[in-house]
Amino acid sequence: NTAATVMLVPFATGLLDSAMQDAREVDAANLRGFSVAVLLAIAYGSSCGGIATLIGTPTNGVVAALPMVTGHIGSADWFQFAAPISLMTAILAFTVLYFVFVRGIQLELDSDSVKAAYTALGPFNRDELAVALIQLIQFVGFLIRTDVINNPDITSPADLQGVNDSTIACGAALLLFFVPSVKRPGEPLLTWEQAQQHLPWGVLVLMGGGAALARGFEDSQLTKYIGQKLATTVSMGRFGLTFFLVTIVCLLTEVTSNTATANIILPILASVAAETLTHPLALLLPATVACSFAFMLPAATPPNSVVFATRRLSMRDFLKAGIILNLLVSVFGSVLIYLMVSAVYGVDDPFPEWACQKKGCRWVSVPGSINGVQVSSQACALTGVVGVCRLVDGTMWNFTAP
Repeated sequence: NTAATVMLVPFATGLLDSAMQDAREVDAANLRGFSVAVLLAIAYGSSCGGIATLIGTPTNGVVAALPMVTGHIGSADWFQFAAPISLMTAILAFTVLYFVFVRGIQLELDSDSVKAAYTALGPFNRDELAVALIQLIQFVGFLIRTDVINNPDITSPADLQGVNDSTIACGAALLLFFVPSVKRPGEPLLTWEQAQQHLPWGVLVLMGGGAALARGFEDSQLTKYIGQKLATTVSMGRFGLTFFLVTIVCLLTEVTSNTATANIILPILASVAAETLTHPLALLLPATVACSFAFMLPAATPPNSVVFATRRLSMRDFLKAGIILNLLVSVFGSVLIYLMVSAVYGVDDPFPEWACQKKGCRWVSVPGSINGVQVSSQACALTGVVGVCRLVDGTMWNFTAP
């Protein structure tokens, strides 16, 4: 989403400058409000659109990389879960910007400036076609990875079960370095020099640093300690918990980078899930999506910072629209997240075996009823006593006994 913002902002500011030059004095005051709405629409649209895919924003990548859920959140199922939320958030953002900045404004904008900018791009060339095809291949790969590429019945005798979303993304990126360019004979579509200049190294360092911080939290048992203190929040029910997480993370991510927020809060929530034997995605996904509900302050997300750096809008502009939008997405977003996370990931089911990690959990053959579901085996959270774990109903179980 940051890349989309960086590409669109210069184009938008150029059009707005052209409109300002052609505007009458009466239009100039109205154009200022319209300009603010356009720039905020780019920032908000980038955040809303980034929710829909795993690669749309770094925070989505943070949750997919957590050891507890690695390999169990794919691009296809994430899109099913997040696309409706992304669309709803975009509609709310448009509505708020219209009523706060645009309603009542009448402008006569010259379409010649748009046509001139379009003409300056030149005809559609083969390089652009090649990049578009590579992007399409990557997108299709994300969609079919689980059902086709990782399916041994289809890919046998080749063993492609180790292929994941990162493999597909890196493969698409590598193609750009090998496919020859027509506009620049003798060079590939993407050179290493161009990659070094334009790759957002700061975002990568931030994600890597956050991952290291999260690992430090885990190895020092800090996440387990905080998770034990927050375990009581699970008792408020799944909808109440969803609303609580969305609201808290939504406020927290306004004053810190949303990527940093995700790297700190998600490992803690994973620990809460392990401590209470709650389906981890019931906690992780609402918090992850809420990291993108950052509309009030420039520091909250990179798209906000990029737009604010144009110096064409003030902190007050962010607050005027952002406060209203944050309130709306906290309410409507919580409802839709609650519904979609259940429909796509089945979080009302018992704690899954794949989330039972040896550091804090054992999978034991103890039959019972969990959330109305009869099970023959279930997760058991480790306690401080050697050989003893705790079932979801609070029963202590000696897992070393024959």
